[in-house]
Amino acid sequence: MRIHLPRWVVRLSIVTCTLLPVRGWAQTPSLPSSEVTHTVLLAGRWAPNQTSAAPLPLLQTQLQQAGKKSTLVFIGNPFQPATLPGVAAPDRPVLEEKLRAQLQYLQGFEGKVVVMPGEHDAKGKVVQEVRNQERYLSQVLGNDKLILPENACPGPTELAVTDDVHLLLLDTQWLMPNRRMDDKEEMRGCETVGGTATMAAVDDVLRSNEEKNLLVIMSVSPEMKGLEYKLMHRQLAQMYTEHAGLIHAEGNSPALQHRTKDSIHYVSTGLGASNMKPVKDTHPAYASNTPGFAKILYLANGETWLEIWTASDVNSAQGQVAYRAKLSQKPTTKQLQEKIQNMNLSFTGKTATLPASQVYKASKFREWLLGTNYRPEWSTPVTLPLFDIGAQKGGLKVVQRGGGFQTVSLRLEDSTGRQYVLRSVEKYPDAALPAVFRKTIAADVVKDQISASHPYGSLVVTPLADAAGVYHTNPQYFAIPNDPRFGRYLKGFANTIGLFEERPDEDMSDVASMGNAKNVVGTDKVLENTREDQNDQVDQMSLLRARLFDFFIADWDRHDDQWRWAEFKKDGKGKVYKAIPRDRDQAFFVNQGVIPNIASRKWILPKVQGFDESLRDIEGFNFNNRNFDRSFLTGLERADWIAMADSVKASFTDEAIDNAVRQLPDNIYKISGQRLASTLKARRAYIRRDAEDYYEFLAKQVDVAGTDEAEFFEVQRQQDGTTVVSVFKKDSATTAYSPKDRIYQRRFLPAETDEVRLYGLGGNDHFVVKGQGQEGIRVRIIGGNGQDQVIDSSNVEGLRRLTYIYDQPDGITIQAGTEARNLTRHRPTPTYDRLSYKYDYLGPLASFQFNRDDGFLLGGGVLLEKQGFQKQPFAMRHRLVGSYAFATRSFLVDYAGHFTRVRLGLDLKLNVNFKSPGFSDNFFGFSNESEYNPDIDIEYYRYRSSQLYVNALAGRKLGEHATFFAGPAYQAVNVERTPERFLSTLTTSDKRYTDYNDPKAYAGARLEYELDSRDVAALPAKGMHWVIGADLMKGTKATSQDFGRINSELSLYQTVRIPFKLTLATRFGGGHTFGDDFEFFQGQHLDGLNTLRGYRRTRFTGQTSFYNNTEARLRLFTFTTYLFPATVGVFGFHDVGRVWVDGENSKDWHTGYGGGVWFAPVNQVVISLGYTVSEEDKLPLIKAGFFF
Repeated sequence: MRIHLPRWVVRLSIVTCTLLPVRGWAQTPSLPSSEVTHTVLLAGRWAPNQTSAAPLPLLQTQLQQAGKKSTLVFIGNPFQPATLPGVAAPDRPVLEEKLRAQLQYLQGFEGKVVVMPGEHDAKGKVVQEVRNQERYLSQVLGNDKLILPENACPGPTELAVTDDVHLLLLDTQWLMPNRRMDDKEEMRGCETVGGTATMAAVDDVLRSNEEKNLLVIMSVSPEMKGLEYKLMHRQLAQMYTEHAGLIHAEGNSPALQHRTKDSIHYVSTGLGASNMKPVKDTHPAYASNTPGFAKILYLANGETWLEIWTASDVNSAQGQVAYRAKLSQKPTTKQLQEKIQNMNLSFTGKTATLPASQVYKASKFREWLLGTNYRPEWSTPVTLPLFDIGAQKGGLKVVQRGGGFQTVSLRLEDSTGRQYVLRSVEKYPDAALPAVFRKTIAADVVKDQISASHPYGSLVVTPLADAAGVYHTNPQYFAIPNDPRFGRYLKGFANTIGLFEERPDEDMSDVASMGNAKNVVGTDKVLENTREDQNDQVDQMSLLRARLFDFFIADWDRHDDQWRWAEFKKDGKGKVYKAIPRDRDQAFFVNQGVIPNIASRKWILPKVQGFDESLRDIEGFNFNNRNFDRSFLTGLERADWIAMADSVKASFTDEAIDNAVRQLPDNIYKISGQRLASTLKARRAYIRRDAEDYYEFLAKQVDVAGTDEAEFFEVQRQQDGTTVVSVFKKDSATTAYSPKDRIYQRRFLPAETDEVRLYGLGGNDHFVVKGQGQEGIRVRIIGGNGQDQVIDSSNVEGLRRLTYIYDQPDGITIQAGTEARNLTRHRPTPTYDRLSYKYDYLGPLASFQFNRDDGFLLGGGVLLEKQGFQKQPFAMRHRLVGSYAFATRSFLVDYAGHFTRVRLGLDLKLNVNFKSPGFSDNFFGFSNESEYNPDIDIEYYRYRSSQLYVNALAGRKLGEHATFFAGPAYQAVNVERTPERFLSTLTTSDKRYTDYNDPKAYAGARLEYELDSRDVAALPAKGMHWVIGADLMKGTKATSQDFGRINSELSLYQTVRIPFKLTLATRFGGGHTFGDDFEFFQGQHLDGLNTLRGYRRTRFTGQTSFYNNTEARLRLFTFTTYLFPATVGVFGFHDVGRVWVDGENSKDWHTGYGGGVWFAPVNQVVISLGYTVSEEDKLPLIKAGFFF
């Protein structure tokens, strides 16, 4: 639970910081005479109840003196309002003016400003409006990297302020346990999602910059609880252990503060979230609540100093250095370069012979299991020139380490500023895995599968790209010598093989393979420019050529960051962008061996199908590229794809393929060169087939996005069902347009396309839909910002309307006939999200359980999920599972269907439960004290029946956690009459047993309410789960009695630490069956499988039931096996319950107790093994999941 400190405690802590002697108060040694190369100013809030963004006057004074070599970081966004509505909002100009006024005090500051998200950026603010504020502030200050991390993402964002000083910026609101960032639409596009991935990225940045002066700056979410804060700090501290001298800054303390622990410096800028307790591991070297800020100074001699400046009050422009301390000293890049420049070293003209790697050699069994792959190619030595960093490109210097998770790489720069990349051929994928997986089979398999990529594949790709007319980089292979001129970057590089190539960025006018472009940009910049300026466009045909080339060489990893773009000026206005693929590590990736082959199934990882003679599944192969292609290939028709496929195919002559493969080192060519060439020649025959198949996949739903300027969208429906969509530039103030202003046109065929989605985005857009036809394509119009207009005079035969209009009601005017549906009140209003595409899913299911009645209960089935527009998390889901109980030879089938937002915003659920003829169940009589004689074979208490239960329910979500559903239900039961069973001995004078073996049927209604706030359903640590279900049924046969039934369960979970993690769980449940003559199988049951452990299935039957389960789950430890990581714990429980029957005066309460062990493989699923004890029996219970 959240820690709320009483106000008097907060005030006392502030007074204490003020009045008590402050360590370090008098410690203000003078700075050395060395030049200050850069200054970082850290500012938090400076008043506990600050309501204005007006800065501390002292800070303003310092900013005017700081100069260009400085960076100001606000730890928490001080600017108000914290969010901005869209540009068309009526109050937008007023809010802009408020922000602009607050930025005045930054005028004259020559350095860089960084604003980190703060307290008022959280608390449920709309992420899009936070981004609006970010864009506006950036525009006013002329700084496109103002708010970091960007886009309301968690980061980490790495900012290099000098060659030696790197800032690492982190927003902790997404690091709180169980906050599922990946479920939020607005978070798509962030490089990391969730705490685990973010922390792994932090670790990677730290390890990649061991030689730098690192300053980690963290904004602490006000929603973070005290315990969560401590756990996060502990995790970060573990990462910091190998980075002595690192500085960690945040704004969570009630005071300006500096403390040191384990050679790490912690700096707080004061007066942050008051519900946070500062970490108390050490006494601070300095602490004061006086208004002020911190300065970190980096000197030319490698020293780093901290200064804390304070003012007498918040209104004073005068202040003093209240505290100064030397934090660390590291040799600077300049010092190291001067040291090695005097070395007379040269490797020009020299060679070395070495293998790419020796770690992929494998036994025959391992090759059978994981594939032969390119293991010989990796382990065969090749002779390569030595890389001479002092001579290559006229001499290079290392700018920074890079490489991300899998490669070790360096960014190099020549004397002109042109940059290059030198990266290892060997990969280190374990860094991309969560820490718990790094000593498991998962790490071994991931590492081993590097052998499935060709170590020298880039040498083949380059001439093939030339033949196909595809832009490319120009990689060269070198042996990296043990060269001291690499300095501190030499570790991990010496005596390895490296790949050296240009870094495609900015001016590449001297590189023909990149079109001699004067400017090369990244995908993010292309997206930004094409949205802001309708004259800027992507050359989709050149991109298609590059994508078909990807198919040919089996390069499956072509997401946004794998592309750069050559920028060319148009003859008129605007720019055109042509694609430059980069990073060809996955070219010719093979899939061999039992495990990889299974992993490539459509329901696991179909993208890794491998470099075979043909592609098995073009849709699955392109999984990583699903959003990229749907963003940039929207304007091409089938004829364009066919023409380009034929052109690409024709370029790959036998001679071109043989020449390309011959670029491999001779001893590598002897191993697999001919096989590589023959496979390429075989794949050539399928280029057109793959192109058409993939075109059909992309054509099913197409997004046509406008820009932030005004456009005219014209939709022409034709008689044969063809729909022609055209987009024109237009004057925002009129509806006029000219054919010469057309920026998009495509013909959509009903046989290919289900729907087209038109997004106006910004500007005052105009949509016109016209024409008639016998059939047509669904067209969705999403207006966006601005005052939009829709005119629909179209008509398509049939009952369905095919034009759907979405927008804010006050942001659009509509003139429509019979074909349009006005959905402007649809909630939520759709927005353009280019990263929203989800694949349909079809995969297997499995279930298991063991109990004394059924023995082993094993099952299998299938899960199918289909996606649809604005249907979250799916449009429909079908779950079908069949199970077989070996002890009773009984078969069960369960089907659950869920259809999202079918009509009127309502979901539809369809449930079917079928128990096969001969299904075995127990009945011990109607009584809370029914007898069970364990000396009698359990078969005596069993009866066999066939049962069918069906319901169809409509409902919707109520808030974030609740749902309500209601609808018709049907039940049919046929009980067999078996002699010498308990049921056959009962008197027929009781209507509940009369004609019990006659077929029964019932029809009626069911209602369901569910409230689920559990953090994780499979392994809950906190929250509640409340379910209420009611049936009202009428007998449809003469022997079927009317009845009603209501049941409810309430489960509560809370976790504490003692110091182990202990989860206390309790469940209250019960029910009542209405009617005097309901059948025995319609009563309320208590049993050991679902409600009361330690008893047989359906042990007690009555008209009313109540039970309570209380369980303590203690998490003992987490361990890592070779197969998987897992968490292990123990549990103990106590259950109590009873039933009530009219006419019975029973005071008995039945209890059960016991315990067991549980473990959670991969911390995703739970397997529990329990032993249950009651006054009647001692029974084992093994199942997937906890009891509740």
